[in-house]
Amino acid sequence: MDKELKTLLYAAFGQLFFAALGILFAFLTDSDAIMLDGFFSLIGFGMSLLTMRIARLVRQPDDQWFHFGYARFEPLLNLLKGIVILGVCGLSLASAIQALLHGGRELNLGPAVIYSILAVVGCFTVAALLSRAAKKSDSPLIDVEVHTWRIDAIMSLGVLAAFAAAFFVDRTRWSHLVDYVDPALVIVLVLAVVSTPIRIVWDGLGELLGAAPKEPVQREVEAKFRELLEGYPVVKTVLRMERVGRTSYLLAHVVVEPDLPLAGIEELDELRRQIAAGIQELHPSWIVDTVFVADESLAV
Repeated sequence: MDKELKTLLYAAFGQLFFAALGILFAFLTDSDAIMLDGFFSLIGFGMSLLTMRIARLVRQPDDQWFHFGYARFEPLLNLLKGIVILGVCGLSLASAIQALLHGGRELNLGPAVIYSILAVVGCFTVAALLSRAAKKSDSPLIDVEVHTWRIDAIMSLGVLAAFAAAFFVDRTRWSHLVDYVDPALVIVLVLAVVSTPIRIVWDGLGELLGAAPKEPVQREVEAKFRELLEGYPVVKTVLRMERVGRTSYLLAHVVVEPDLPLAGIEELDELRRQIAAGIQELHPSWIVDTVFVADESLAV
């Protein structure tokens, strides 16, 4: 098993552990905020298992069913993750608003604070370890796992802050407000983290629809392409780029003078190899197709 799959496996078992911890403490404390945290981890566990399957799938070569390989399964999975997280956030938000309108919920604050401390330390630790692995592997799947654990860590930190405050307020004349802490906390947590699944959905949808890489990457590739063609009699170049999961695709039409002496196929193939190698020096994941044409209408 390679490093990417090992990292995803560790993340999956981490999600399972914190899911069990959260659901157990949710029953001990009668806290929907902790239950939300636990279900978030449980969903993360299920998604992590699916992620490992996709990680194996995207490495397979193209076949009779998928002529361009399985790269699009990666953004499809990330899109699904984002939608599931948004669904959990929406249901939790609706439940919290209903609780606020009906007098709040009673809490067992002692176990709630203990759970929050364990969750904060554990989630931030796992997120940091995954972030380091994501930088080394350049894996979009691990990168989404990092975002998932950071959301969980932020939620746990908010839970800890609110429960700690409620623990002290419960010993004052404002103790009647403690019942509102849990639903109010759920609302705050949902609003705090909802931008991340929205971004995951947006990015996944963009990759499925064939969106180009980010503009700085495009400019970098265009500059490198012009550099690689220096000295060749080129009229213009038309570059089209697409980012799908961990793979980027460049289709380049190079327009040359109509009266240019026809180069041999070996010479053109060598130039194509040089262009592909030059682009892959910037980003190893690039697939490059270069087409030489004399008729400019064929490059549009």
